[in-house]
Formats: sequence, structure tokens, C-alpha cells
Amino acid sequence: MRKSFKVLLFSSMMIATSAAALGDSAPALQYAKQGWTEDERQAFYTTSQGSHMVPYAWYKALRRLDVDEPFGGDQLQRYGYLPNEKSAKWNPEGLPVGFVLDGDATTGYLGMTCAACHTGQIEYVKNGVTQQLRIDGAPATANFQLFLSDLTAALRATQSDSARFDKFAHAVLGSRYTSSRSDTLKSDFGDWVKQWGSFMDKSLPASPWGPGRLDAFGMIFNRVAGKDLGIDGNFKVADAPVSYPFLWNASRQDRTQWNGGVPNGLYINAIGRNTGEVFGVFADFTPRKQLLPPHYNFRNNSVNFTNLQALEEKIASLRPPPWPFDLDQDLVDKGRVLFAERCGSCHEERRIPPEGLWLTKVVDAKTDPKMYQNSLRISDTGILNGALSPNPPGSKLGATAPTADILATTVVGALFGDAIPPLPRLPNPKAGVWLAVNKDLAVLFADNEKLPSLVSLLQPSVRDNVRTHIESRLANMFKVPGEPNAYESRVLHGIWATAPYLHNGSVPNLYELLLPPDKRSPSFMVGSRKYDPEKVGYVTTESPYKDGTLVVGAGAQPGNSNAGHDYTQGLTDDDRRALLEYLKQL
Repeated sequence: MRKSFKVLLFSSMMIATSAAALGDSAPALQYAKQGWTEDERQAFYTTSQGSHMVPYAWYKALRRLDVDEPFGGDQLQRYGYLPNEKSAKWNPEGLPVGFVLDGDATTGYLGMTCAACHTGQIEYVKNGVTQQLRIDGAPATANFQLFLSDLTAALRATQSDSARFDKFAHAVLGSRYTSSRSDTLKSDFGDWVKQWGSFMDKSLPASPWGPGRLDAFGMIFNRVAGKDLGIDGNFKVADAPVSYPFLWNASRQDRTQWNGGVPNGLYINAIGRNTGEVFGVFADFTPRKQLLPPHYNFRNNSVNFTNLQALEEKIASLRPPPWPFDLDQDLVDKGRVLFAERCGSCHEERRIPPEGLWLTKVVDAKTDPKMYQNSLRISDTGILNGALSPNPPGSKLGATAPTADILATTVVGALFGDAIPPLPRLPNPKAGVWLAVNKDLAVLFADNEKLPSLVSLLQPSVRDNVRTHIESRLANMFKVPGEPNAYESRVLHGIWATAPYLHNGSVPNLYELLLPPDKRSPSFMVGSRKYDPEKVGYVTTESPYKDGTLVVGAGAQPGNSNAGHDYTQGLTDDDRRALLEYLKQL
């Protein structure tokens, strides 16, 4: 026994020593050089936008179903979300990247920010050692639908299982626990879980989105036209998933969103599209009809417009990530010529006013049409029947309307409500929408013209001018331009860090994007962070998820097709290698 104990002790010491040695040699997380300081990065990760996903005290008390651990105990890394160090200044609750506490830990909410879906990380081997590189603004590889499904299941199990709920109630109430308070909590919790679960049941598709994809438009439409208006008939299954777009240079495009449906380039455009995003990721919003003009009140929402403006200013300074590996300059030079010949007509840097924006062409490349087609859906307007619409300015919503017009109406109404409160109150100079408008006016007005002051906004004519600015710049927001089934063709700086490709993520790497569609992989695995610098994309032979195989060829679900974007006629293998080398260094 004594000898066995010594052997066991020695073995344990050796294991511990080996683990320590491995820990010492493991590389620290590195960050791509994109022009941000650590404080700017943490502000992007942790600044609340007003998203109210779930009461935070409930989330903190919630337990997993598979193991008896806190639901968020692993910083949601099992769903592909990225860990973020706990810190008193930025992250006192130790939440993952892009998850925030809005309010205090007792009465506040767990919310999401754009960083949850737009922060990437790759792993690669260099000199025999695995490296980790964080890329801010890059698409996440997270499995959002799995997270939502598991969260819903845990909430429902907590509601239905008395023993589980008793532990939950003790954790939520702490020293305040009484049977009476527990009963009240159970009633409130049950009502909340019912509406949350109903939304998920009506929205999430039977065929999962899978890692790195989300039907953002479908979820936003369901939140605003379905839940917020209280019209069950407006719900549709969110079954047209797309990849998360990259954020760097987004502020420089004249149009944005995959279908080109949002005018862009000014801060008022940015705060408009970001307000729509917050509505989709669980902001509280209850539009109301009222007797007094303008007869519709959109101020009852949880959107933090000031924070949205601050975040957009951060994103405007974010640079594309530089390629982290070696390059063959001869191939780059050859690829530059090929790119101009083959790709330049759609992906060129063509500058237009104001301030030299990039023209973003919206073209039909014969790719999967489902996202475009779903964006055309029609909904009942409910209490918004007769509300002024910005599509076009001065028009009114009828009994039914394009869901995009309903969303635009609510977004513009919310923005105007934040910028100019009812008389006789003066606008708040720190309100996010006013900050955005003021920055825009500084660009749009000549230097010798006087900008409107806050006091001057008491004058009806000046107020009307500001409203015109908001409405005209957001006219046709969320409406698709141009030809049917068309998607945006972006300037491709940093494109190496944004796999998989096409709007729906149906092509695993840039190499296959340069192949004819019938030569591309009919299926591949998604969710891995291991990077393949030769093909320029993620490794596709493994996934951390059981639903990690994406079928994109024959038999693919509508929305998942890898067809189209076939501009490969006449390309040789040498040409493809040259084009790849050029695309790497953009």
C-alpha cells in the first residue's frame, strides 16, 4: 500500500509538472493589428446596446441540463462564444465577448452586443506550436441556434421541475427567500418563459442554422412585426440563414446588409441599422398609438442610442486584419492583374460622395435566392395602420405592408423620439441620435453655414428640417434595391478572415469559391477554428457540434445552396493560386 501510494504520488507530481510546463509554453492569445487599443476593444466587447435577453439574476441561477453546472459557467464556450477576462472596469461579471449586463446584477438583464456575432478567432500551427489569433469585427463561428434552443430547454425544465425550480428560487432570492416570494417568482417566471418559448417555437427552424450563421432578418421581423405588435399571424420561420458580415470598412459602404437593403455612409444610417439589430436581439419595445400628433409613440424601448453611437464610432476606426502568414510577391503581382480583369467590376474601390464612400454594387450572381425572397414578406400592421412611413417619406402604412416598411417605420420613429422629445422639453445633447445627426450635419453643411443649435430646435421649421434629414437619409431602409435575388458585392479588404463564403456561408474557403459550382464541396463541417492558410478558410473535416455538417450541394435545404458566383471560366490552377495570393494580402 505504501509503495503504491508513493508511485501514485510521484505520478501525480509528474502529471502536474508536465501540465505546468505545457501551460508555460502555451502561447498567449494574440490580437490582429487593427488599430484598436485594449480599452477600445473592451468597449466593443462589453458596451450594452439595450438588449434584454433574460433577467440577469435568473440567468445566473439557471443550471445546465446535461451537467449540474451554471448555464453560463463556461462563458458559453461550448457554443463557440469567446471568453473574456473578468475585470472590475470592463467585465465585472466575467461574461463572454459580446454578452453584457444591462443594469445591475439584481434587477438588470443579460443582453447581447454586436461583438458576440462579429468577433472571430483562428488557430494555426507555427514552429510546431498552436497559435491563437483574435480578429475583431470578423464573423463568429458560434452556434447561436443551439445556444437559444438549450437556453429555452433549461428555462422550461426549471419551470416544470419542482426540485429544479426550488434550487433556482433559492439562488435568485438568496436571503430574501420565503415560500410566498418563491410562489410569486414562479408565477412571474412562468409567464416570462411562456412568451420566450413561444417566440422560439415560432421562429427557429427544424433544420438548424448551424455554426456561424443566423437568419437575422427573419428574427428581427418576428420580434417587431410579431412579438412587439402582438400579431401571431406575422410570425414566419426564420429559415434563410446567412453568415455574419465582417465589420471593418462597413461604415464606408454606400449600402449594407447582404441584400443591400440599408442606405449607408452617414452616422444616422448606422444608428438606424444598429437600432434594427438591437430590436432583433431582444430589446424591449412596445409601440403605442396616441390621440395627440404624431399619433404614434415609439419611445417605449430599451435601445441605448448613446452607446450605439459610441460603438459605431469605434467600428469606423477598425482596420482590416493583415494576413498573418508569408506571401509570394510574384504571385501577388500576377493576381493583382487577374483581380482587375475578373473581379474588379463588382469589388472595386469606386468612391462616391459624401466623404468618398465606396459604391457597393448589388447584383444577382445566381446564388441562393432565399434570403432575398424572405426579405420581401408582407405583414399585418395592426396599430401601425396609418402610421407615417419613411418608405418613401410622407407615405403611410396600410392595413398590410412589407415587413421591411413596418421595421423602417418603427426604427425611424424610435430614432426621432430619441433625438427630439415632446415639447417643451429640450433635446438631450448627449442623446445618441442627436450626436449622430450633429456629426452628419457637420459633414453635409458647408463650413460657412451655421449648424442648428439645440435651442433652435424649439422652432417648428428647424425641427422639421431635422426630421427631414432623419427620414430622407433612412428612406427605403430595409427595402431591397435593383434586380431580384441580388446581394451586395463588397470591397474585399481582409476577406481572408471571413470564411465561409457567399452570403449564406455555403462555400468553405476562397479556393473553392474560385472553382465552378459543380466542383465545390457538396457538404462540409463547420464550427472549427483551425485555419487552413492554403485554401484560405477553416478546416472542414471536424466540428465541435453534432449539427456541424452543412449540406450545400444536391439535397441541400432551401437557403443553403452553394450555386452561383461562377466567374471562373478560363482560369487555370496557376491563375487560382495567383488570385488567392492577391486576395490574402488585401
